Amino acid sequence: MRTYLISLVVVVGLSLLATFATYLIVGPPDRSVPCDPGELEEWFVCLADVRQWEAGDIVWVDARPKEDWEVNGVEGAIHFGDDTVPVDGEEAVIVAVSEREASKVVVYCNQSGCGSSKYVAGRLRPVAEAFEDFQVFVLEGGYKALKAERLGF
Repeated sequence: MRTYLISLVVVVGLSLLATFATYLIVGPPDRSVPCDPGELEEWFVCLADVRQWEAGDIVWVDARPKEDWEVNGVEGAIHFGDDTVPVDGEEAVIVAVSEREASKVVVYCNQSGCGSSKYVAGRLRPVAEAFEDFQVFVLEGGYKALKAERLGF
């Protein structure tokens, strides 16, 4: 029995040593959400492209449930989820765009393919066209991409 215990400790120790060595050589795992701008639907945008824009030029719109927005939404993001009255959400975005003098609105939900961000962007796009001073985009990968990139939001 003692031999088995010693063998187990040796195997676990060697496994931990190999894991640590691999981490040092290769680095941490890549948790980013893959995004190829050439393969995106119209008005979708990769997080890497959003990072190149000036932060003050962006109004973030969170299309997730209100509870998620309250817990870990992007700082300063406007909530426009399923429980938001569309007119109120549209009005909040217009006010934020004009106050911040932003030209881009980026809508995100929980993950890529989430229908709520497409719905919200669809509600905002005619408003943007009417005012002609901002564009509406959907973030590919949604909050999952933000979290994976560790932007500190």
